[in-house]
Amino acid sequence: MGKRIFLLFYLPFLWLSGMYSQEKVSLNGYISDMQTVYRVPDLWLWENSLHNRLNLQVYPFDWLSGTLQVRNRVITGNTIRKFPGYADGLDGDQGWMDLTFVTDGNLGDSAGYVLTSAVDRIWLQFSFGNLEVKAGRQRINWGQTLVWNPNDIFNNYSYFEVDYPERPGSDALRIQYYTGNASAIELAAKIDSANRITAAGYFRFNMYGFDVQILGGLYQEEDLFLGTGWSGNLGSTAFRGEMSYFRDLDNFKDTTGYFMASAGFDYTFSNSLWLQVEGLYSAFAKDLDVYSFLQFYAGNLDVKNLSFTEWSFFANLSYPLTPLINGGFAVIYYPQWKGIYLGPSFDLSLNSNFDLSLIVQHFTAEFDNPSGGSSRENNTFGFLKFKWSF
Repeated sequence: MGKRIFLLFYLPFLWLSGMYSQEKVSLNGYISDMQTVYRVPDLWLWENSLHNRLNLQVYPFDWLSGTLQVRNRVITGNTIRKFPGYADGLDGDQGWMDLTFVTDGNLGDSAGYVLTSAVDRIWLQFSFGNLEVKAGRQRINWGQTLVWNPNDIFNNYSYFEVDYPERPGSDALRIQYYTGNASAIELAAKIDSANRITAAGYFRFNMYGFDVQILGGLYQEEDLFLGTGWSGNLGSTAFRGEMSYFRDLDNFKDTTGYFMASAGFDYTFSNSLWLQVEGLYSAFAKDLDVYSFLQFYAGNLDVKNLSFTEWSFFANLSYPLTPLINGGFAVIYYPQWKGIYLGPSFDLSLNSNFDLSLIVQHFTAEFDNPSGGSSRENNTFGFLKFKWSF
């Protein structure tokens, strides 16, 4: 069913892209290569990902636009042999339309490579004055904070993901009506791979210089959801926040629900040093051992598993060392684990089309042992990425 629905979107793009001039059609994208080294308990792992992205946009009429965007990767490394079922893990499309295609040469995980292609954007948008209607796989971003987004019930993402700047999308219908320069009403509904519906309404307005949003609806046919968020400035300091409340529909009378909140500040000094701090509280946090932590780190993320622990605190410094080199250093503290994340990074802009990035992610924390007691574990991930945009 999902692939048949995909064809209904895909065929109009072939027709539209062939019917109109280059002024009505644009194509861009990038090619990147990322080398990854992992140091996890008792294992050294490596992986290389050759990544190509193609973005096709069409604008046949003033009232109609659309896009088709494809993410292609060739992955090699000993991670594929060390973890049976690695290729199957990449084939888990979370959308209603199954638009992820994986091959490993029919050799199983012993092939040592995986080819994967995923259509993560395919939508048509109809615009009539202040009204916009968008249907298809799209990104619905209702988040306000920069690290954790309790308001993003449609397609949340992991801060630790370094090779997917576009972020995932949802198979959804979205209706937006702009009531003013800084105010809008939205209705959105998506269906996922388990045929669960998430539907919500959203109202955004400006008050005392702050963009404020109020939202609520149904999350995965399981929870009633209510939320609010804001972003603005206190003097020269940016202040952002989000709060969300979930109430289980099956146990509506027997539970008090679950609350989540994030808030943060960021400030740019006169010498271009950027400071960012943010905190998260999540009543959905789960107790993890070191192995389930690794699965959690690499797995699909939704709003209910934004963080490893109930409380999380984040700080980040970023500074342009030269006009071409930017350096950053991020820290996250997980009190329940006595855990620390350290994330130094360097970005080199070779010119307008070429970029080189070096990123390190180091986790250290105390995990419970299955046999009793606890032990401190260290996990380190290193990434070297080269990217050419066209």
